[in-house]
Amino acid sequence: MTSDGTRRRDARRPGFDPEMRAGAWGMLHAVLAFALEVGALGAFWYAGSRLAPGAGGLVVGFLAAAVFVALWAMFLAPRARRRIPWPWRPVVALALFVLAGAWLLALGQWAGAALIVVGLADTALGYWLRRRD
Repeated sequence: MTSDGTRRRDARRPGFDPEMRAGAWGMLHAVLAFALEVGALGAFWYAGSRLAPGAGGLVVGFLAAAVFVALWAMFLAPRARRRIPWPWRPVVALALFVLAGAWLLALGQWAGAALIVVGLADTALGYWLRRRD
């Protein structure tokens, strides 16, 4: 690679998410979205790991987290080839956050409620930002 800016870029997709908005509200949306993705990843791992005792639980937790990552990468990530179109993408993401949160709540972990509430707030913020522009 060179440092003079001559690196080849992928012309098919932008290097950033065009839906991310500038300003304080856009930054809040980006931070919440990232926190939700990381939180859901951890929630799926934790909940999956409680399905089997011992090392089996670790494997099941890893598989649950891997399924979440695969779904996110295939359908929701900014560079996904089969990205779900706009009006439905936040709804699908919210469904995954609610599923992760509900699974945590079923295991007695109140962090699941926070995941659901923050997911709802971030989805509403995303729609508001889109409507505002």
